Amino acid sequence: MKTSNNTFKLGQVRKTHFDDRWVKFAFGPQGFKNTENLNLGVVEFGNSITSLNHCHEVEEALFVLSGNGKIKIGNDIYDVEKNDFAYIPAKTDHQIITGQKSIKILFIFGGEILIEH
Repeated sequence: MKTSNNTFKLGQVRKTHFDDRWVKFAFGPQGFKNTENLNLGVVEFGNSITSLNHCHEVEEALFVLSGNGKIKIGNDIYDVEKNDFAYIPAKTDHQIITGQKSIKILFIFGGEILIEH
C-alpha cells in the first residue's frame, strides 16, 4: 500500500482523554493532520454519562458509529443509535447523554476550534 502524509490509520491517531469522554482528533488544530478549517475525529462517551453542555461558533455534524444514547440539541432531546446522523446548528447548546451502553460518534465541523474540556 502506498502511504503519504495525507493518509493514515485510526490506530496512528493519539487518544485524548477528557473527564466525560475520549477523542481521537484526526483533522484540526489538535489533529494527527493539522488543518485550519476542518475538524474530524472520533469520540466515545462511556455508559451513564451526561456530557458537558457546550456550543461552537460553527455547525457540527455527527454520525453514530456504535452504541446508542440521546443528544440534546437546544431544548430538544433526540434518541440516537448506530447509523444515525445528527446536525447541530452553529451557536447551539448540545450534549450527549448515555444510558447502559457507551456511544461512539464520528464528528465533523469547520473552523479552527480547540477542544479543551
